[in-house]
Amino acid sequence: MLTREIVTLPGGAKTQVFRGGKGPSIVWLHGPHGLRGHDPVIAELTKRYSVIAPLSPGFTDLAEIDDIDTVHDLALHYDALFDALGINRIALVGHSFGAMVAAEYAAHYPSRIDKLALLSPFGLWRDDHPVADLFSVPYATFDTMLWKNKKASAEMSDPADDPNDPTEKAIALAQAMTTVAKYIWPIPDRGLRRRLPRVTAKTLIVQGADDAFVPALYADEFANAINGSKKAIISGAAHMAPYEKPAEVLALLDGFLGK
Repeated sequence: MLTREIVTLPGGAKTQVFRGGKGPSIVWLHGPHGLRGHDPVIAELTKRYSVIAPLSPGFTDLAEIDDIDTVHDLALHYDALFDALGINRIALVGHSFGAMVAAEYAAHYPSRIDKLALLSPFGLWRDDHPVADLFSVPYATFDTMLWKNKKASAEMSDPADDPNDPTEKAIALAQAMTTVAKYIWPIPDRGLRRRLPRVTAKTLIVQGADDAFVPALYADEFANAINGSKKAIISGAAHMAPYEKPAEVLALLDGFLGK
């Protein structure tokens, strides 16, 4: 079971952090669906690890990103949060948007990251194989681009903890997509490719073979830019690979994290 706490950062900004589980500590940075108490992948991770899962600024209140204008500001935000939590050497796992943030953080603060797992990361761009425009479809149907079967799983179909409140669901989804758009639209690469060689952490990149949002070849782009990194392509999965093939992804994470 996850518990939720509010952490106050220097300057007075507040952020939500979910915690749960026992074992070696890992930090989980979530994807575009945000965080909820019933996230099935986090639930499995808490059986193996002590999970610290911060909610990205903007996902509950868009005012939180008024002063977080760039990916550099996001890196500063997470550095302040990790200081407030007393975390030093970090095993950092990010999915999708969270993987981009994790990669940016590891490039900005390489000495703080011990291990880095990037699950379906974006943040790079190739003109010959462009990342799909996530914002070309209505918010309510963006899952069609992320899942192999074009539909979210039952556990992930609602971006809010209360599946019975359609208003809360609509607001949560709009806030999440507005926040993500601020940092990746219209082209997601904000110079990350130039910064990735700064990453010194042991790194694993995992990508779904059938990702319609970020083509699987981008796993090579990340792997080629991060010295000594390893990659794994998950067959039968798309951008939501951790949720579509959880056993395979968790096995890769266990092997990588040393569980």
